[in-house]
Amino acid sequence: MSLWTVAQGWMLVSALFLAAARAGHGKLNWPAVLVTMAEALILALLAALWFGSIGQGSWLLVFSLLGILVAGAERGLRSAFLRSAERPDWRGFVVDLARYVVAGGLLAWRLG
Repeated sequence: MSLWTVAQGWMLVSALFLAAARAGHGKLNWPAVLVTMAEALILALLAALWFGSIGQGSWLLVFSLLGILVAGAERGLRSAFLRSAERPDWRGFVVDLARYVVAGGLLAWRLG
């Protein structure tokens, strides 16, 4: 797998993540953009490892589990450290999960 192919996957996922962040939060500042692009890069590199060595099968399961891990950990840590008595944010959890599954589909299409 070429570096250009991985870079294309990263650009696609970065665009998806930035659009989702902008839709959810409105205007983004530079630190938020950099963190979002770093998250997309790590996901693209993991996808390159997955599709380059293991194969194309089960990508939906892999990216669903990653989405659950990221979305659940973020909300769980926020709840644990801030000790908020708010109800669980299921809408945000589902949006984050969908973001990872769609990113996995884009990466499967581009890298697979």
